[in-house]
This record gives sequence, structure tokens and C-alpha cells, in this order.
Amino acid sequence: MACSREDSTASGGEEQATFALRTGYRWHLMGSIIAWIALGMVSSRGSAADGPKLIVVVSVDQLCEDYLLRFADNFAAGGVLQRVTAEGSRYRECHHRHAFTVTAPGHAVQLTGAYPQTNGIVGNDWFNRYTGKGVYCVADSEVQVLGTTSDRGMSPKNLLVETVGDVLKLKTAGRSKVFGVAIKDRAAILMTGHHADGAYWMENNVWVTSNYYRPDLPGYLRNLNDAQSIERYRGKSWELSLPREQYFNQGPDENDWENPPEGFTSAFPHKLFAAGESTPYKFAEQVLRTPFGNELTLEAAREIVTHEGLGSDEFPDILCINFSSNDYVGHAFGPHSLEAEDMTYQTDKQLGEFLRWLDEKIGAGNWTFALTADHAVAPIVEYAQRFRLPARRNPLGSLSAVKDELEARLRSQLEIPTGGKFLVQKVEENQVYLQHDHPAFAEKDPHGKFALAQRIVRDWLLDQPYVAAARTREELASGGGGQLSEQLTRAFHPQRSGDVLYVLAPYCVPGSKGTTHGSPWTYDTHVPLLLLGKGISPGMHARPVSPACLAATVARLAGCNRPAACVEDELHEALYGDAAGGDTR
Repeated sequence: MACSREDSTASGGEEQATFALRTGYRWHLMGSIIAWIALGMVSSRGSAADGPKLIVVVSVDQLCEDYLLRFADNFAAGGVLQRVTAEGSRYRECHHRHAFTVTAPGHAVQLTGAYPQTNGIVGNDWFNRYTGKGVYCVADSEVQVLGTTSDRGMSPKNLLVETVGDVLKLKTAGRSKVFGVAIKDRAAILMTGHHADGAYWMENNVWVTSNYYRPDLPGYLRNLNDAQSIERYRGKSWELSLPREQYFNQGPDENDWENPPEGFTSAFPHKLFAAGESTPYKFAEQVLRTPFGNELTLEAAREIVTHEGLGSDEFPDILCINFSSNDYVGHAFGPHSLEAEDMTYQTDKQLGEFLRWLDEKIGAGNWTFALTADHAVAPIVEYAQRFRLPARRNPLGSLSAVKDELEARLRSQLEIPTGGKFLVQKVEENQVYLQHDHPAFAEKDPHGKFALAQRIVRDWLLDQPYVAAARTREELASGGGGQLSEQLTRAFHPQRSGDVLYVLAPYCVPGSKGTTHGSPWTYDTHVPLLLLGKGISPGMHARPVSPACLAATVARLAGCNRPAACVEDELHEALYGDAAGGDTR
């Protein structure tokens, strides 16, 4: 149609001009009618009659789907999981589809529906090859933190695409409200997007924001800060919430492979510093590694809902919540610890209580709830070795030594004498940056030294016994090559990523104690995906999905377009009761 209209406009001459004059008013009138209809749709499609008044998206940091499977018999009747089982929708095969499963990318995908290759959030930090400095994912030197003294500014500036919240704000001319709250700044900021009304996080033991969002911290959060809400946990203990014999994790509670914060041992109970003991920072390190950290987060979330009037009018609102404390506990104690298990039970109860509060505050049937996680976690190496798994710490050794080895190999094979600029600019845990402006790399053609250097680095990495995969920039740009290559491709951004990306073998992790995440292996990618409330059909589904599917799903519930860069479809089984690809109750 577009082609024929352009052709006729170009060739119709005087007749077309006369026709345009005769019909101009008619088109103007029709355009006005369409505009009025569109305005009406903004109001009616955003009403409570059509969809939820409030959509709450909770990302429980480092929550593994494995926990929901292993601990199934111990979840309380009043918890969120039992309620979802009875009334909601659950996806059993939800996996992150990008390779490097760390916090910032895992939150950026959820409500953009886009992967790091497009949204630009390739890690919590990344190396800027042009300045030679590191970049924090939500750092912004042009804004200031409000609520405490800080020399760091934070905003979503580095996120290159829009979120559902951004689209919803456009659709309702700003009348819908979008907020985020988390202990971690990057979680609150990346879930909400560019045009959020507020993103709040904890710094120096108080709630803060930045003047990117507003000129001051809202009074209800200032009240929490003035009351020093975190101080009420002085001298308290984190005790097991169930009898010891009911726990599925039966490994030794006393051990030397966990990495508890100062003042804690590896074994329960965990008593927090009393008044006057230690520093405020070290006390906070304890609090945030217990279920008390999630209590603080939900306290702030309730204040936001109440004082910002979320879910109180015909325009749907979005509240994004991250439970950061689960991640801190997992890093310190590992997924097979009593701490990780008890934290999961308490998280389940806390969310169950929060949903009952929403029933009272917003009204049952007026809200929709979604839960997922930014990543899962690897077993602690020493624990995995007890089961004869091929687990190792730091299998490549010092990354600076790796850089030296690659530098020497490149100079030898490319016949470049020593001296001058380095050929290898930076080596990180999953990628290698070459010096793009080195004179030897002036020609970037596929047969030049720059392409050859990538292949030399790749081949050296593949020769190492604990490297499972390595791909060059050219290989990633061309795509294909199986699931692992696709995961690496989704993680690769041409301006922000290195020139060779690599993956360590399963159960190989960095660090000397505790554990971490960041790999494309199932133990890091497999996370829960739960939905409940207005517009959700009950069912248990086996179709493989991604947390990125939330973007299109939340957009559908909110009555707006999905974000522009969204590449994942909506969760149609949950929205329409379609059992295709899974089983339903």
C-alpha cells in the first residue's frame, strides 16, 4: 500500500492535488474523531474494569527454581507459593537466555524484553575501551544521590532501551505511576526505566534516590531514615524458623567453605551486633544478610503504595521490588546451606503477608503479581567436590598472568616486536579486550591481523582445560552455532563487550570462599516465574520461557504496547488459559 500511494502521489499531478483539496476537510474531521477515540481508549483500557490497578513485579535476587522443587514440602500455607499453586500460574522451565547471569543484566531483561546485545547492560560493570576505565551499570556523573552524602550519581542513562513502565507512561500521558525499590541501586533503577516516578535504594543504611527522578527524597522515606529503621535489629538473632530435622539441606552447618559476614559464624543462630558494637557499616552487612533485609524492603514498598496512591485510580501503576538480601545470603552461605533454605521459607511467608496486605489496601482482584529472579547460583565448590563433581576455583589463575601470556603469544604469532602499546588491553572473567587503536590492527578486514588476533586468543583459551567455549567478535556478530553460542551472542554488545568472550566449564567459579553466579549453565539460569491475581489464569506450564517474557506480559496486562526492543512473546498460557506446551490443574 505504501508503495502504490507514493507512486500515485508522484504521478497524479493536478488531479491528485484537486482530490486532496476536496477531501482535506474530510480527512481532518476523521483525524479528529480518531484522536478522540484514542483518548477514550487511554481512559477505558487503563480502567480497573479491563485490567489490574496495580502490577507488582518482584525479583528475588538469586532465587533458584531448584529451591521451589527441593523445598516444596515445607512451604507454609500462608506463603506466596501455596497461593500461586492454588490460584496462579507457574512456569517450571524459565531460564535466562543470555550467557553472563549477573544482577544488572538479569534485571534489565525483565521489563525491557531485550537482552544485553540490545539493552546495553552487559554486566554490573564493564570496561570502557575508549577511556580505559570501568563503568558501573547505573552510574551517572551528571546527577546526585539524595538522602545521604555520596560522591556517586545514579540513573538509568546506560540502559539503551525502554521498559514497560516507560511505554505505559507514554500511553497514559504520565498518569500511570512507576516506582522501584530495592537495597541494590541497579535493581530498582533497571527494572523501572527512564521515566519512572521514583527508584529508591539503600546507601549508608538509609533510603536514597537521585535527582534524576525528583528534587528531594519523599517525606515518608525521610521518616524511615530519621527513625533509623535498620537500628531496630540491634542485638536480634536470625533463628531457624522450622525444627532442624525438617530442613532438606543436611550438610554440616559448621564448615570452612562458607563466607559469613564479620560477627557471624557459619552455623545458626546468627546474632547481630548489639547497640554500640562494631561500625554501622559492618552492622548493616549483617542485617542485609538475614531476612530482616527483606523486611526493610517491604516496609519501604508499603510506604510507596500508601503515600503515592498506587492502584487508586483508573490508570494502572507498576511497582518493582527486588529482594537483594537473598543474593547476599546465597553468596555467603551457598545454595545447599541451612541459611539459603530458611531464607527461602521466610521470603515465601513475607510475600504471602504482603499480598494479603494488597488485598486489603488495593482490593482483592485489583492487582497482579509477578515473581522471578535475576539469576540463580552455583554450588559452593568445596561442597560440590564432596559429591565428586568437577568443581574448581579460579581455574585460569591470575587474570593478569593470562593477559601477559596472551600478549606474548600474540606478538610471537603476529611477528610484532615488544614495546609500544599493548595488544591486549584488558582480561576479565569472561572476556578479552584487544587494543583497537594499535597500529597492527589498523585494518579490520576478516583476513587482517585484528581478526587473526581474535582467533589466536580464542584458540589459546580453548586449549585451557577448564574453558568450555570461546567466541570471537566476528563469530558472535554472525550468530548461530547452537544454544551456547546463542547465549553468548545475546550477551555481546559491540561497543561494550570484549573481542573474545569465553565460558568456564560447569562448577568452575572465581573467589576463595562462598560462591557466585554468572555462567550460562543451568544452575545459574533456571529461575522461578510465577503470576497471580487479576488477569491470570491458573496453571502449571512446562513450555520453556525466559524472565524477558515478563515485558510483553506486563504490557498486555497494563493495556499498552510492549517495549520497542522486546524480543520475547507474552506468557499466553497465564493470560488466556492456553494449555499448549504445558499441563494445567
